[in-house]
Amino acid sequence: MNETVGEYDLPLSLVIFSIVFLAVDIVFGFLTNFLLLVTIYSSAHLRTPPNFHLVNISVSNLILCLSLVFSLVTVSARPEAISAMKTLTSIQLFIVSNCSLQYMSAFASIGIYRNITMNKLAMCLKARKRIVSRSIVCSWVISFLLSLVFGLSHMRNDHILCDTLNPFQRSFQDCSEPSAFAAEQITVVLLVIVCYFIGFVIVFRSYYTICKTLNISGIFRRSKIAPWNRTQRLSSESTSEITSARQYSPEEMSHSSKPFTLSDSLCEFVVHYQKNEHMLAFEDIFALENPMLAARLQKKLSEKKPLGPTLSNTSTTTTRSRAACNFTDISPDADLQRIQNMKNASALRNQSLRRDRLSLTSATKNSMIMFFAYIICSVPFIICSIPGVLQNLDGKARIIVLVFCRLLFCLNACVYPTWYLIFSKRVRKCLFRVFDTALLKLHLRR
Repeated sequence: MNETVGEYDLPLSLVIFSIVFLAVDIVFGFLTNFLLLVTIYSSAHLRTPPNFHLVNISVSNLILCLSLVFSLVTVSARPEAISAMKTLTSIQLFIVSNCSLQYMSAFASIGIYRNITMNKLAMCLKARKRIVSRSIVCSWVISFLLSLVFGLSHMRNDHILCDTLNPFQRSFQDCSEPSAFAAEQITVVLLVIVCYFIGFVIVFRSYYTICKTLNISGIFRRSKIAPWNRTQRLSSESTSEITSARQYSPEEMSHSSKPFTLSDSLCEFVVHYQKNEHMLAFEDIFALENPMLAARLQKKLSEKKPLGPTLSNTSTTTTRSRAACNFTDISPDADLQRIQNMKNASALRNQSLRRDRLSLTSATKNSMIMFFAYIICSVPFIICSIPGVLQNLDGKARIIVLVFCRLLFCLNACVYPTWYLIFSKRVRKCLFRVFDTALLKLHLRR
């Protein structure tokens, strides 16, 4: 602290730590985002509408890396050495607020897109691209306008120790107490808080619906009934005495307990079954494997399909029979061919739905992990930016808290692409293919 001019200099140890952290983050941010963009562009399997959101996040990461370059300049140089120091700090605040809002909008858009496409599986590719493009354009417009107004409203007091939101400066003007917030600053902050609240509500509601539909968590049903397993060599006459009512002893948990028994004096067979809490019924297994198909089939149980003209027994060239009414060919060859076609269509449909469900589940888990990483890295800085949160701290402690919260926010630039490049199997395979192609073109590998 310089008592004569009323300035506070950032501690040298904190300056060195910030410079090293920012430099490493810039290198990893540019490298990982560049690799992810090249991988998506080079692979036709990754150029899908959902991955446009991933490209949007990578572009935001590159813009954030540009802001980190400005932060590296302002934290390492004295204010007298740079004439446009105030402009650089204002640009940093604008870019940081824009990227934070853009991340929130991107995760909300991903949740909305997953929710819509999960309920409308037959949606064409053009409609999917339209939804993604409109959501990206709207998110950029909203985040740009809000961050611009937010940066302009805080530009005036950015060099004051008690009011600044940009801690990456070498020196600050000392103050005894924070300045009073203007009406426009409070209005802008309230608008930003409302946008964050709406985004969090959309994300949590969308992923709750998705997880509930995909049965990612939770028990489908309880108290299942499973057949009673017994040795085939044991005849039904050698079992215990059979009564005409149900027999069940809930307190007896040993293997010698009597199972449920259904019988009748006129029946020639006996049915045994036991209560089991860890089994699933056939309908439940089908619903778990194909939840969307099961829901559609449940709705179509009561619907009647209209019968159309089919081939007759006496003709193979016309779809109408010589009789007055139309009927279906029931010859053995036609019946066998019809059953085979139904089996093939059912197998293909089940395979497609199972593949879609697995891919949707994997994409949902990746999106949820990215959103939780955003919460960990961004929420502390967002909370500290609210007026009055750090008013009980003195100027020095406030700057130190802002520095660490801002450095934590800077991790957003490399966390998301690193996760996809390492833990996404499809992206990792495409990345290795890109490396192999590059080595072949450079004649470094045969």
